Amino acid sequence: MIFKNTGQIFLIKSFDLSLEEKSFYKDLNFKHFIFFKEHFKRDFRAYLENLKQNLNLGFLAVDQEGGRVCRIDGDFKSPLEIASLYQEKKDENIVRSWAKKIAETVKNYNLNLNLAPCVDLADEKVEDFLRNRTFGKDPDLVKRLAKIFIEEHKKQSIFTCIKHFPGLKDIEIDPHKELPFKERLDKESLKVFKFFIKKNMSFIMTTHILIKEIENIPVTFSEKMISFLRKKLNYKGLIFTDDLNMGALNKWELQERIILSIASGHNILIFCGYWENLAQAIFDIKSELEKSQILKERLKESLFVLKRYF
Repeated sequence: MIFKNTGQIFLIKSFDLSLEEKSFYKDLNFKHFIFFKEHFKRDFRAYLENLKQNLNLGFLAVDQEGGRVCRIDGDFKSPLEIASLYQEKKDENIVRSWAKKIAETVKNYNLNLNLAPCVDLADEKVEDFLRNRTFGKDPDLVKRLAKIFIEEHKKQSIFTCIKHFPGLKDIEIDPHKELPFKERLDKESLKVFKFFIKKNMSFIMTTHILIKEIENIPVTFSEKMISFLRKKLNYKGLIFTDDLNMGALNKWELQERIILSIASGHNILIFCGYWENLAQAIFDIKSELEKSQILKERLKESLFVLKRYF
């Protein structure tokens, strides 16, 4: 029975919704979907209704950070621009109005999860993949402005997800392309995550990064890092992977990425590649998912936690 619910631990990108695609989603009880620019260039509401026809939907997510990371078109300043305006004007309402506009846009499309804010410590000098996506390098400023972002989304009944744990501060390698690494955990970055954990943040996304002092594998596969998040930082909410289709994980087959992410203790696995590749990978590891005691326990844990929401 657990295998039949495997889809519930995935947050995936949907495509043309052919009968075969929808059948795959239904057979494994997929519920959670993430949407991109191409989804909003069509009649999105009709598309969503088509998805709803045979599925009991859960998280309907989008990356709507502001600036260049906006899947829904609109005039949304970047987090770094908003931080600069806030520091210049000393007016919190600038940030609230911006965050409210983003949250209302997400709600207007009947979505319920914004995979933001990005609470990494980075300024305008950072590499392209992270540039302008953050509120700056000052941990106190990041905490203050990200808190407002989260509050305004909560008012609109939109879930938010802080990212990218344990922090991409000073990273020069783009995880979309290669696996970045650090010698040790960054204390300033951890302070930001600790702040939101104490505020009972419900969702955290990890990142594909290798922390040498912890383990010689990415955080995405690291039971030690997830245990650190759970036990040392006392985090009780859902833990999302970043997209398992990213270049940082190219050394591992998709089947391995799925197994290792589940075994590490992640609750939601994001996959934005083709559904056919995911289908093949899941059925390739069907036997292991059904027989491995560790994987069965992890799946049960995640399914139990997810019942709080749907």
